[in-house]
Amino acid sequence: MSKSNDSNFKLETDLLALRSLIAVIDEGGFSAAARRVHRTQSAVSLQIAKLEERLGARLLERTSRSVSLTPAGETFASYARRILELADESMLAVTAPKETTLLRVGFADYLAPLHLHTLLARFRRAHPNCDLSLMLGLGAPLLKALREGDLDVVFAGPGGGNGTVLWEEPLVWTGPPTPKGKTNSLRELAVLPAPCVYRQLAFDALAKAETPWKVSIEANSVQAIQSAIRAGLGISILPLSAVQEDMPILKDEFPELPKTSVVSYLDTNQSHPYAQRFIDYLVASIEESNANQMLAAAG
Repeated sequence: MSKSNDSNFKLETDLLALRSLIAVIDEGGFSAAARRVHRTQSAVSLQIAKLEERLGARLLERTSRSVSLTPAGETFASYARRILELADESMLAVTAPKETTLLRVGFADYLAPLHLHTLLARFRRAHPNCDLSLMLGLGAPLLKALREGDLDVVFAGPGGGNGTVLWEEPLVWTGPPTPKGKTNSLRELAVLPAPCVYRQLAFDALAKAETPWKVSIEANSVQAIQSAIRAGLGISILPLSAVQEDMPILKDEFPELPKTSVVSYLDTNQSHPYAQRFIDYLVASIEESNANQMLAAAG
């Protein structure tokens, strides 16, 4: 009789233990992880201890103030994330509606994640009966298309009416630095057309700081704004995620800015069977991506 099932190299654990481990890593501690997975702190600690015992390896280094990954923990965590991702995709695929349908998604291009194409591909694999149509553009036209029934869900900034805040991120000034000794010089702005929340915010912030300004470039896309900034043609306000590596972030000489939010808007006249699934999937994917970036930065 084959004894392959008794191999020392089989992972004998459950998904709950893997989720607890990832929660501890992402949240940076057991208390916050326990709240995330809806278990007690002692239960999470016991899960991790049993997992380490089964693996014969220490995954976490614990102190009274912090939790960090051991080399073995870094290796195992990458596999755990892949296992959970595949498990969740299988759940989505089995429970998804069976009818073939088209989900029309609108995304404000200044808020679209850099890895949006990867997220769409993963969602499509998990939902083979859901065809996707993607429209990128400015928030106001996208919301208008939603109201007119041409889109099923829109992701844009605040100010579009009844929506659900999904996550927040900082707003920053970006552009060529102010020349030394010219802090009150005329500032040239590169902005999106009205109505644009960031455009008006730039006007109001500079006026309050008594800094003279003028609109030098009005562009119809964030890509055009980014190109103008790279060319040194003006400054602008953008979400941090829209600031690319070669675009300077301006701090000291400019007014402090509030955070912005990514908001989901649904067509209130109809309930699309995949719309809320897509929203939930996007939020989970962004949270996972942010956690991985934080870990990479800490390493």
